[in-house]
Amino acid sequence: MSEQEIDKGDATIKKAFNVFIFGLPVLFGVCWIMGVPLQLGLAILGGNYLALLIGFSVAAAFIYWPYSDNAKTIDYILALIAGGVWLLCAYHYEDWLLNQHDRTFFKISMAVISIGLLTEGVRKTTGNGMAIIILASLLYGIFGHKAPGIFEGAQNDYDALFMYLYIDSSAVLGFIIMVAGTLILGFLILGQVMQASGATKFFSDIAMASIGHKRGGPAKVSVVGSSLMGTVSGATVANIMSTGMISIPLMKRNGFKGAMAAGIEAVASNGSQLAPPVMGATAFIIAEYLEMPYSTIVAAAILPAIVYYVFLFCQIDFYARDKGLEGLKKSKLPKMFDVIKAGWLFIIPLGVLIFFLFVLAFNPAKSALYATLSLLFLALLKFKKLPSLKIIYECILGLGKPFVMLVMICAGAGIIIGVINMSGLGFSLALALSDVGIAYGLFVMLLLTALASIVLGMGMPTSAVYIIVAMLLAPAITDMGVPAIAAHFFVFYFGLASFLTPPVAIASYAAASLAKADLRETSMAGLKLGLSAFIIPFYFIYNPEILMVGEWNVILSSFTLLVIAGVLLARAITLFSSSEEKSTAYGMIDLLMSIVAGTATIWLGKENILLYAIMIIGIGMIVFGNRFFKIK
Repeated sequence: MSEQEIDKGDATIKKAFNVFIFGLPVLFGVCWIMGVPLQLGLAILGGNYLALLIGFSVAAAFIYWPYSDNAKTIDYILALIAGGVWLLCAYHYEDWLLNQHDRTFFKISMAVISIGLLTEGVRKTTGNGMAIIILASLLYGIFGHKAPGIFEGAQNDYDALFMYLYIDSSAVLGFIIMVAGTLILGFLILGQVMQASGATKFFSDIAMASIGHKRGGPAKVSVVGSSLMGTVSGATVANIMSTGMISIPLMKRNGFKGAMAAGIEAVASNGSQLAPPVMGATAFIIAEYLEMPYSTIVAAAILPAIVYYVFLFCQIDFYARDKGLEGLKKSKLPKMFDVIKAGWLFIIPLGVLIFFLFVLAFNPAKSALYATLSLLFLALLKFKKLPSLKIIYECILGLGKPFVMLVMICAGAGIIIGVINMSGLGFSLALALSDVGIAYGLFVMLLLTALASIVLGMGMPTSAVYIIVAMLLAPAITDMGVPAIAAHFFVFYFGLASFLTPPVAIASYAAASLAKADLRETSMAGLKLGLSAFIIPFYFIYNPEILMVGEWNVILSSFTLLVIAGVLLARAITLFSSSEEKSTAYGMIDLLMSIVAGTATIWLGKENILLYAIMIIGIGMIVFGNRFFKIK
């Protein structure tokens, strides 16, 4: 047998293994979502399914995130052990759950090994930040009763703690991992099929055809394209790597500096987690945590997401105008009719998703799978052929790796939740924060919560940040009279803002790598362009109507004021960044009035809101109205 044939055989075996370890859990997930075990009369509990899911995922974590460049014997051994202890949990789940008090040496050994290797799997897939917090929580779970003051926790024996984390439905095998294995999985499948079918190009072409000819066109295309892609993706870095590969070079050729182009793409893609109907994984967790329909969470997210993108869009427009950046020539842009004709099949599945989700009120995961089926059927009609094995394989890999990371994140968060439950830490911190709120006011409490969310988010994904802060701090905010949905969205937004916050601005760094731009300059540009992510959360704490809470007239007036504030502050930021504009008296007056008017619009009360809005609009337009529409 020749070396070429041996290499070909090895490649085939590797592909088969990839399909097995990534494809099988997805297949199990689809069967679980569609209720196949129930229809077949199989007595399978949620814990059985979730432990199986973790078993495959933690094994994949050791193999595909190895200690060296390629997986070696030690990686495969650890993968086999890690997967084995969780598959053992899946097999014995019901018996061990009902007999947690019977803590034999074998059970305790399996529990300690499973939690230890799961923590290492989390470290491999998500980085050191979350793994350190998990280790700290485990130490606290055992020694927390010796901590001083409000941090003193309940005393727990290590064997009881590890058995609880391993088997109980309030810890690792709790609702967080169930959200990952059902709701999020359904939408990951839809997003992957959409992207594999060419959705990225379709959304980019839609944006190109509609606004590519406007001033700063390529940057505006990035905003619109990323927001459209966010409706089916909801993943920041994935969005940057897909749309950014096209938009960033185009922006640079159009006259945008590399750091500015990367910052625009980072902020636009980060907003994908805010863009309904398919938001990031955190939105599904919020819905489950608050026991609200996912449709309610989506509806609440619509207006803040619009303001987020309006703020970014205006900054780009003002920047392009001040720098004299023209749009692309219409002759070089695709025609809207041709774009729709070529990609109509991507519009119908979104309609199917919305119909099942909002009209029929189906389970979100099932709705996503039905939308995926409609896309596959339409693709079959259009192309008149089945997808090739190569495309199917690439889809499995493209879906499998992000899903493994998500399972690791949620399973790791389950450890933290389990420790919080057993130690009583959540109650103690919520009580302490409530005392801070009573003594110093809601605003100080919010500042502390925002700071905690940003600091945690510098080393962890948004979902993990939300889970921890929502458990520890969000209850104290609601105790101050804030609606629960506003408190949880506050935490969600600041966890998301951490992607843009130096020194660990993940979104900015990912975009900077594509733009070959300076990391510091890119992160500062992203921070400036994404300022709305730091303002909007405070706004909907004091004006929860922006989250569709309350009467329609108040909702619309609150939304209008926030949009006005966004436009004014976007103008102020652009002026502040321009040394040429600040050097003139007119520019300084323009800057000061934009800041005052924008800030006042945000902090105005609800009384006489229309009168104040008219007054502020009048002042703003008098100060720079003649410059607002001027094209350089």
